[in-house]
Amino acid sequence: MSLRARLPVVWLLLLLAAAILLPGRVWTTLLVGLGGLVVVAYVWARQLARSVRGRRQLRFGWVAVGDRLSEQFEITNDSWLPAFWVEVVDSANVPGYQAGVVRSVGSRQTEHWRQDAVCQRRGQFQLGPWALHTGDPFGIFRVLISYPVGDEIIIHPPIHSQLPIPLPAGQSSGRTRTRERAWQATLNAASVRDYQPHDPYNRIHWPTTARRDQLFVRQFDLDAAGDIWLVLDLAAAVQLGEGAQSTEEHAVLLAASLGAVAHQQQRGVGLAGYGRQPLLLPPGRGQGQQWKLLHSLALVNADGQASLGRALEDLSQVVRRGAAAIIITPNDDAGWLPALLHLSQRGIRCQVVLLDRVSFGGGGNPAGMQQLIRHAGFTCYLVRQGEIGHPLQEEVRRGFWEFKTTPLGKVVVVKRPDGRN
Repeated sequence: MSLRARLPVVWLLLLLAAAILLPGRVWTTLLVGLGGLVVVAYVWARQLARSVRGRRQLRFGWVAVGDRLSEQFEITNDSWLPAFWVEVVDSANVPGYQAGVVRSVGSRQTEHWRQDAVCQRRGQFQLGPWALHTGDPFGIFRVLISYPVGDEIIIHPPIHSQLPIPLPAGQSSGRTRTRERAWQATLNAASVRDYQPHDPYNRIHWPTTARRDQLFVRQFDLDAAGDIWLVLDLAAAVQLGEGAQSTEEHAVLLAASLGAVAHQQQRGVGLAGYGRQPLLLPPGRGQGQQWKLLHSLALVNADGQASLGRALEDLSQVVRRGAAAIIITPNDDAGWLPALLHLSQRGIRCQVVLLDRVSFGGGGNPAGMQQLIRHAGFTCYLVRQGEIGHPLQEEVRRGFWEFKTTPLGKVVVVKRPDGRN
């Protein structure tokens, strides 16, 4: 508690002095009235300081750009006196998100509400610290209820569901197999299992069927392919544009989408980038690796000083033979092509995704650079500004879709029932 308005206390002292020096009914009446007001205000504020408490909870801890960040707030007043105003003061630094509101909470009541906003930028942000400001209805005393601990939230880049860029084949070392079974027939037969209705007859394993006197079918392994390295050109000197329309954000979105495709194909995926802080994520499989990849892409910044050629030279010392590398860059200077050739000579299949500098407001000849890369024997895709975008995220921004949580705790996206679409 703290004194918010000093004037009533000053008047109280002056009236006390007047009542002592100039005894009279007027001064006594004013002194008793103002003194009673201060006492009531103090008791009211004291009750609120002991009885008001707040709570906030992040509804979805895994969010990406374009998703809806949502928090559930709760203010409880256990006092027998109402809180006519309770102000939520939040220090969150999430772009476009403001949780500061003013609520009124009755005696022995709880106020619930939800605060949400669309995530506008990837990165690591903070929700909180936050505090509740309240006080007596006369504005004499202020009550501060502080919650100094904040929650960290990481907004990941969105994933393009329909990316017109296939993954390079790569090559695994030896006759390796994955640990998961394939739904379709492959070259690797792993084991046998009991026959199930609708299984194709050409998959029946007749030796086992004859030996055990019941039908068995072959169970296949997924074909193992080489690992994929996603290489981001993070040199600050070659970047163009700002915000979501920059080459940096397009490169991050491409890397996230290509990583998701590699994850669906059960291929190992790694990430390399040479910004101010070098980024090197070794290849791996599974959902855990996908989270690590998105986490790294959420925090990456194109602020490096190393050129793409230098980055490829360093990468050639790390990547194993038989892997594939996808280089994503807006650099249309042919000076890094010798490093690309050296990387290919070490048995690494290379593919280039070239960002069109002209569409991002720069100069140069991206089409000529694409032809030069293709003449060198590499696959090269040219991506222009605005060609990548998640259609579902756009509809979410316009309010056509919304996020729901199923009884099992799974977050799904459903169409809005109000017919606005």
